[in-house]
Amino acid sequence: MTRLSIYRPPLWIAAGIAVGISSAFFLPVLAAAALTVLFCIVSLIMFVTGRVKKEFVLFSAGLFLGAMAATLYAALFPSGSYEGEIAGRITDASNCNSYGECTLVDGGYFLELDSLTVNGESVRGKASLYLPFYVRGDMDVGEYIHFTGSLTGAEFSAGEYDSLMGAKYGVYYTAAVSDYAFSLTPGKVTAVEQVRFAVRNALLDNCNGVTANFLFAMIFGDTSYLSYSVADSFRNTGTAHLFAVSGLHVALLFYACSALLNKIRMPKVIAFGIDCFILIGYSALCSFSPSVLRSAVMILVSVLCKMGYERYDALTAGGNSASLLLLCAPYFLFDAGFLMSYGAVFGIIGTMKPVSNVLRKVLWRPLADGIAITISSNIGLLPFMFLYFGTVPLATIPVNLIVCPLTSLFYPFLLAATVLTTVIPQLGTLLTVAAVPTYYAIRFVQAAAEVSSAALNATFSPLLCVYYYPLLACASTFSVAPKAIKKVCALLCLIIVVIACFVVVPV
Repeated sequence: MTRLSIYRPPLWIAAGIAVGISSAFFLPVLAAAALTVLFCIVSLIMFVTGRVKKEFVLFSAGLFLGAMAATLYAALFPSGSYEGEIAGRITDASNCNSYGECTLVDGGYFLELDSLTVNGESVRGKASLYLPFYVRGDMDVGEYIHFTGSLTGAEFSAGEYDSLMGAKYGVYYTAAVSDYAFSLTPGKVTAVEQVRFAVRNALLDNCNGVTANFLFAMIFGDTSYLSYSVADSFRNTGTAHLFAVSGLHVALLFYACSALLNKIRMPKVIAFGIDCFILIGYSALCSFSPSVLRSAVMILVSVLCKMGYERYDALTAGGNSASLLLLCAPYFLFDAGFLMSYGAVFGIIGTMKPVSNVLRKVLWRPLADGIAITISSNIGLLPFMFLYFGTVPLATIPVNLIVCPLTSLFYPFLLAATVLTTVIPQLGTLLTVAAVPTYYAIRFVQAAAEVSSAALNATFSPLLCVYYYPLLACASTFSVAPKAIKKVCALLCLIIVVIACFVVVPV
């Protein structure tokens, strides 16, 4: 009889942290505090009486930690307004960059500023600055812009766009220029910005504009250079997730570097340190996006398990990474990229094996596994696609089955060609050839978006996820569990489906 273990401490802690953060953000202060204290008291009583349920204690500990982290974050959220002489360093001028097309947003351009000062005094956080297109000067990233105006702080509000931007990127203020009069002074470009510029130059010099912008989005998760038509085509076919740096991207980079270090017989400890430095550097290049951080933490956990001769468990690693990220950045819980990243991971963990077993009966094993990953990840993403977009294009599965395996197949060559061309510009032809499949993939997605506009529309409550993922867990457990547990899983699946019917409201 197969022994089935469902006791994974990090998962219970992560679940508690998520509930604690939600309680602190959305419930009244007294209600959130009462809920947290109640769970902690019950856990203490159970511990004293010897009737300890490990899962309950771990969940309570996570609940307390999540509530405290969210409360602290809300208390430290910068707010308020400032007026006077303002200065800031330009960190993002993608809308008015000299490379590629300039994109107007609401009739103007948005800049991102850091190193803010008001009347000579430093202000924590970043600011977004809007400039009409007719006052744009010849400005570059790294320069300081000086103007008389105001900084308006965004009030913290869970679920609001301004609060989300503040949590993810530190953009806490909206800047306004009086009479649109400003001056520029020289500044410095950070190492991260220099690398991004070098890569973008290499792509633009050796690929057409559309392909270069797409590859830049794939490598760094930065979609600011994509035209609206291309971005809409990928959104309408359910392939926009290619713009988010996934675990595949991070894993390829990490294991390629690890293989190289092992080839030159680098000591394990030093090699691990170098690998960590590379992961941190790449995360910085990707603006520390939630999906990159999730992948990096899970990869580091797997490496540590290997070094300590411990068995790696993906669910445990996922729980560890989620707990760490949510404690450091509680607002990630409400970020679409964070949720969809974990949704895809848990979809693959929960459903890939049964899907792959079915496909292997009719397809070549490597091909079956590649298609199974695509299907299972989309299964995991399904509730969030409805939740955030209200629709799932019917072309999602067939287009993903074609584009995703091809992208995964050619991405290592594209990444290697991009790095080599950036370092050695004379190898530009290599990048040009490697980018050819990407060009045709873009054309295919655009054609698919024009042909098929049909979509499945529905309005889902956020509670759907509460029912959906336990259903996936039961379904995946059913395929490997003993008969007794299969009966329980079948009953739980039925109950969850019945309850979920009251959550789903068709449009």
